[in-house]
Amino acid sequence: MKINQLYWLLLCGILLSACTKDEDSPIDTVDVETPNFKLIGEDLDNIYQFSYNASLKQGVQVNLTESLGVDPVYLTLRQVSDVISFYSFSSGSFSVIQQNVETGQSSAYPEFYTVSDERSIIWGTNSEDALFLGYFSPQGSSNLGLRTINPGTQEFSDLPIAFNVEQVFDPVYHRQRLIVSYQDAVGNYQVGIFNTATGAFLQTFDFGSDVPSILIDDMGDIGIIVGKGNTNFTYQVYDIETLNPIIETDFTLNKYLPPGPLKGAVINDILYYTNFLAQTSSVPFGPAYYDFVLDENNVIDIVSIVQQVELETQFTVDVTAMRYLESAGVFLMGYVNVNTAVSVEGGILIISKEGVLLDRVEVPFAPTYIIKP
Repeated sequence: MKINQLYWLLLCGILLSACTKDEDSPIDTVDVETPNFKLIGEDLDNIYQFSYNASLKQGVQVNLTESLGVDPVYLTLRQVSDVISFYSFSSGSFSVIQQNVETGQSSAYPEFYTVSDERSIIWGTNSEDALFLGYFSPQGSSNLGLRTINPGTQEFSDLPIAFNVEQVFDPVYHRQRLIVSYQDAVGNYQVGIFNTATGAFLQTFDFGSDVPSILIDDMGDIGIIVGKGNTNFTYQVYDIETLNPIIETDFTLNKYLPPGPLKGAVINDILYYTNFLAQTSSVPFGPAYYDFVLDENNVIDIVSIVQQVELETQFTVDVTAMRYLESAGVFLMGYVNVNTAVSVEGGILIISKEGVLLDRVEVPFAPTYIIKP
């Protein structure tokens, strides 16, 4: 009896402390239903697509390794609209398998690029109809270039971008714009906009020592959050067609946002971002959001939520993936039990903006990517 009382006291304490704010203000509780969602996950041998129907309270699981031949140790996953692309490397060649998560239609381009001494591949991505490889050439150098490949005909073109770069970040693609970011030879941050329809660079933005985090906003335009140091940021938005500036807003946030693609989104004047916790924390990251209008930052107490899940499941939980689902107003977070080496047990946490764990959906694998609707 005492054990049960202790459990519920701990659970109540966790629920009450689940969301913190940088400024004191009341939190209104909101009733939110569990949404439908789709995700990609993996166990020890296979890659899966999982589609959850909230009204039926059940999901459909498809083994993509068996049905499509997706490599269990694929290199990179990219999403363009409803199409997921899995990039893999084997026997000296890169391959890609693509799956439309809505229609189920798939395509495969095996060995679309074979490595050579001419260049070192850094990343791969794609548009609706082309593949792109970022590379260093010649091999052993840090001269950045871009190869565009027609996967149907295998025709390609190469375009040099910059010489002797210090660091390259993942690309961002949206509506015939490929956004390439890197640090140049003197350490300045550069963001280049490539027109995938014409094959030409439109513009390169030089941010100097300021750190740019890149996103596509809810209007489909290019957003860049520029970290200027000492908690100072500027949010810039550029028209994706003309690259003309639309918005520039200064704000302060006591967080570090890394360069390259932002792990988050800006929706209705709110920045949803991944809050990376201190290395000493038992949980590496969690959800947070900043309201530009109210100038208010909200950090979900993910450590308390994980503790709640561990109490309920007796798992040792590691979080694996995260996405804010705007249609439902909730955060989805993947988790896996790391306390077993025999089987894989995981699930999805549905967390409200108020920091309350609303639901937990169990799956027999580790969620690794939550598909953007």
